[in-house]
Amino acid sequence: MYIAIEGIKGTGKSTLLKTLTPYLKTYCNSNQQCLAILQPTKPIPQGSYLEHGFAQQQNNDTYIRALYAERSNYHAARTDWNSDLIISDRSILTSLAVRWHDAIQDNLSPSEHYQQVRSRECLIAIPDIVIQLDTPNATLLERYAQRNRQYGRHEETIASVIAMKNNYIGLFNCLNSTRATYLLDKSIHLYRYDTAVVSAQTICQEIMAMIEQYFAENSSEFLLKISIV
Repeated sequence: MYIAIEGIKGTGKSTLLKTLTPYLKTYCNSNQQCLAILQPTKPIPQGSYLEHGFAQQQNNDTYIRALYAERSNYHAARTDWNSDLIISDRSILTSLAVRWHDAIQDNLSPSEHYQQVRSRECLIAIPDIVIQLDTPNATLLERYAQRNRQYGRHEETIASVIAMKNNYIGLFNCLNSTRATYLLDKSIHLYRYDTAVVSAQTICQEIMAMIEQYFAENSSEFLLKISIV
């Protein structure tokens, strides 16, 4: 079971993962299940040629695309995809959403756009469940101001926020189609939360309920197959 936490910068992905992790570890330990935690956009620990150029090239779109593909493949290669439960802060869907408007401008079909991104990020899996976090634009701008970071400022404007929200809407509308299910060879279950209204603790409780239901159903199906045999 692979769950990805998605959403634009400032919606609370890192906070949710930090809050959720102790619950996941307790659950997996008590049920003797293996847990894997993936952060595909996190910098590569020992660095790389691309990582070392971040300070100078962070506004270079071609460079950023290559860097995040390298990060995705690096972390995905170090993830045990046979784990019972995998949780990630972002996924390949992030890259699909970031480039969604570019694909439209280039007259690419959704499947062509997916194949382009997949050709670069070839190791990361497609999630089974997506927890999509959102929050009002004004709240996001307030959070950006409080962070006062010196990088990624181009993502912290109202124009960028609106564009990325629209990109995610377009992406998830597409993923809900039969054609997308055929292309990905699976359907993705999407759950949306407004983090200005719903606390990280509440979202954690609902995610844990999803996980418990999933494994209960799988266990029942397994026992049924054994009884039939």
